[in-house]
Amino acid sequence: MDGWLFSFMTASALMLLFPALPVAWSLPVLLLGAFWLAYQRHWVLSGLLTGVVWMASVGHWQLAWQLPNDKIRQVAIIEGQVETLLQAESSPRFTLRLTKFDEQSLWRSVRVRLSWRDADWHLEQDQVVRLAVRLRPPHSMLNMGGFNYQQWLFASGIRATGYVTKAPQNKLLAEGNSVRQWWLSRFAELDIEHRGWLAALSMGYRGWLEADDWSMVQRTGIAHLIAISGLHLGMVSAFIYALVALLLGPVLGRVRQRMNLHKLALVTALLATLGYAALAGFSLPTLRAWLMLALFVMLLNSNLHWRPRRILLVCLALFVLLFPLSLLTVSFWLSFSAVLILYLVFWRWPTRGRGWAIGAALSVMLRVQLALSLLMLPLVAWQFGLVSWVSPLVNLFAVPFVTLLLLPLCLVALLILGLHSEAGQWLFALADKLVDLGLSAVAWLEAQLQSAVLLPAISAWVWLSVALAAIWLFMPRGLVPRSLGWLLLLPLVSTWLPSRSDAWHIEVLDIGQGLAVVVHRHGRALLYDTGPAYYSGSSAASAHVLPALRALGIRQLDWLFISHQDNDHAGGQADILEGVAVLQLMTNLGRCQAGWQQKWQELDLQVLWPQLGEYSSQNNQSCVLKISDGQNILLLPGDIEKKVESRLVATEDLRAQILVAPHHGSATSSSTDFIHAVRPEHVVFSQARFNRWGFPRPEVVTAYQAAGVITHDTGSSGQLRFKIEAGQIQVQGLRATRYNQWFMQ
Repeated sequence: MDGWLFSFMTASALMLLFPALPVAWSLPVLLLGAFWLAYQRHWVLSGLLTGVVWMASVGHWQLAWQLPNDKIRQVAIIEGQVETLLQAESSPRFTLRLTKFDEQSLWRSVRVRLSWRDADWHLEQDQVVRLAVRLRPPHSMLNMGGFNYQQWLFASGIRATGYVTKAPQNKLLAEGNSVRQWWLSRFAELDIEHRGWLAALSMGYRGWLEADDWSMVQRTGIAHLIAISGLHLGMVSAFIYALVALLLGPVLGRVRQRMNLHKLALVTALLATLGYAALAGFSLPTLRAWLMLALFVMLLNSNLHWRPRRILLVCLALFVLLFPLSLLTVSFWLSFSAVLILYLVFWRWPTRGRGWAIGAALSVMLRVQLALSLLMLPLVAWQFGLVSWVSPLVNLFAVPFVTLLLLPLCLVALLILGLHSEAGQWLFALADKLVDLGLSAVAWLEAQLQSAVLLPAISAWVWLSVALAAIWLFMPRGLVPRSLGWLLLLPLVSTWLPSRSDAWHIEVLDIGQGLAVVVHRHGRALLYDTGPAYYSGSSAASAHVLPALRALGIRQLDWLFISHQDNDHAGGQADILEGVAVLQLMTNLGRCQAGWQQKWQELDLQVLWPQLGEYSSQNNQSCVLKISDGQNILLLPGDIEKKVESRLVATEDLRAQILVAPHHGSATSSSTDFIHAVRPEHVVFSQARFNRWGFPRPEVVTAYQAAGVITHDTGSSGQLRFKIEAGQIQVQGLRATRYNQWFMQ
């Protein structure tokens, strides 16, 4: 059985790497083959085929409903129920489970993700609404070091995204009756400083945490403390078990009823944790933890004895069957890795039944924390691009502080809050002081130690070899030769050796409707434009440009060029200046004027436009930058239009092998004369997919293709990477090379 479970899990996970799913008609045939192999007792092959059939079936089911092409960015009338727990705000983002689409009832459950600027009423969980919306298929910007929002949407079962438009059809059809929403509303009335942290600890709601809070969570590795998961459910179940045993033990002993107090306490604890999981919104980490707890209770009550390996495999198989899309989430692999590491720790250093002692308990805690920090490092470094030095020390104190003191106080305060608001306020005020004390201690530790080191992007295969090396060296002496473990670290060491390549690189980032281009060589870089700022307060610079720079290993910019002051080009300037050291700033309002030249990293930088004293629209004041290595040339024209193009054609040598299309492929730019003067081999359109302006315009794309130019657009390809070496140009799109799985198509 263990072989079947392991092969089923392996095949299910490997199916996520495939660029396409098996055709639907082949799945019944494969399933019959799996049954036949099981009958022949070929358990491993049977499990592999079953895993393929299961994940392929899930994939086909998820892709069965697609937004019709004629409805993309068109107004549609939808009805559904709000799923997201919401706080009072004028521009909420929420998930809606659809029941009707353009007056037609849906035959299956479909989720969409919406934003609503200046909402007509206060949205709450479980409300039934009718809304006029503009939708588009799930899509995200893809850049090195950035968050894969499209994968998150698919894992959440969301089949379209969009926004609510102002329309008379927008109606609240029924009020919600969510207990969790009611509790959040009571929570919002509390007069406490650290509401966000306490709401996360108490009920798993993290919407009040700020960007600085999340940054601190990543640097210190305490995310598991603010996600309602195994740690929290374990403490709640232990508390309920002890309470039942304490209250009912004397009673049952006195009346001598034939009732097993142990089993009664276990079942009561399980039901109590189910209620707590409901309060946390049945998030995937919570459900995974509760299922493991339920399996544990079932084994205890039935007097079954399974080896830890069997328990782990059964739990994982259940997760894949019940929540197959959770395989696409980082939290699943972090949880799975943590459980596996705990199993290895207690196998490597088994605890002896010599009674309870503080020293022994502290020794076990220290051993577990150090093992988790070391063995989880490759996965955390691969996914988040950082290594936290302070994490083991912070968790050593934070875990007992939260689980033994803060969490019980928060849960009692939450129960009291539902009965008596003033008493709940007093208890949460006490918890608030404890949170303040804990955050102050973490801040002090961060000040004493460098909390985290940011890492450049390193191949997943390198981190896999590091993980295998850590496990290898973890084994007892004599079981495996240690020298082979050290050899597995060589791929990581090789990534830090200086490169002998003389290539220079151009990264046209995928930042939606805007522009940001990184040119780098020998670890030195310049940035041309920063992308837009958003009305929410964030920007493409903080979400995409800065993570991409970190992934490239770039810690400072020699030059920052701002082509012109439009938001889609300069909106993130402040975030760039704050987030990375910039040695020289060049703007079209300052030194970025025609005639400026500079030698940089054996490349020639030359500004062709604007002319000094020339005044025009912002677009036609764009700083036009030419970068050359003597053989290959990059031309960055900003948003210039045909009027300026004709001036440049008449006065400048515009020949370039790589061109970033003027004004994102607008019909106001890219004249025939300009295309013939530049004669590019590659042209890049930097724009959002499904953008409202229809960029790049079809006639512009046709004009370039008629001239024999290879066309690329970031909306379809993600970040575009040009490598120029020895006169040769290599180009890769991130979507085709790294994110070409079936769920990303």
